[in-house]
Amino acid sequence: MEDLDAVFDPSVQTENEDDNSKLPETELPHPPESNPTGQPAEAWKSGLCACCNNPCNALVTVFFPCVTFGQVAEMVDEGNIKCCTSAMVYMVLCLFCSCGACKLSSTYRGKLRRKFNIPESPALDWVTHFACECCALCQEFRELQSRGFNPCLGWKRKKNKQLSMRPPTTQRMTN
Repeated sequence: MEDLDAVFDPSVQTENEDDNSKLPETELPHPPESNPTGQPAEAWKSGLCACCNNPCNALVTVFFPCVTFGQVAEMVDEGNIKCCTSAMVYMVLCLFCSCGACKLSSTYRGKLRRKFNIPESPALDWVTHFACECCALCQEFRELQSRGFNPCLGWKRKKNKQLSMRPPTTQRMTN
């Protein structure tokens, strides 16, 4: 009877038990550092479904998502690719493979997040774009606006505005 009690009592160990049955304690690997700058992560300035915060952009995005994507892509790429080029690529992908357009726009969401140190939320980038492409594009547009950029003007215009806001340099007159 004592042997049966030992089987049901977890605190009693018998000589036949093997110590290998216990798993070795190891530390879990740390996830790769997604924030190389060491700055604390910031949240999105507006929610995914806050499209009514900018109703004009919401309407444009519903009827012409390629335009909003082009504007966001130009700002994220810092003018290296023009709005029209991005919009055309997006439109062609929409016509032939809508999944490709969502995948393309989700890569720009990732670039935007890394630029501003925003966590991947409310879901993975590709999931967010596949679930609600228009809401994701609007959120990215609003994020740029909330950080002082105007995607409607394009990258060059923003750069020119920054240049014109610098204090004038004084030049020495030489004889």
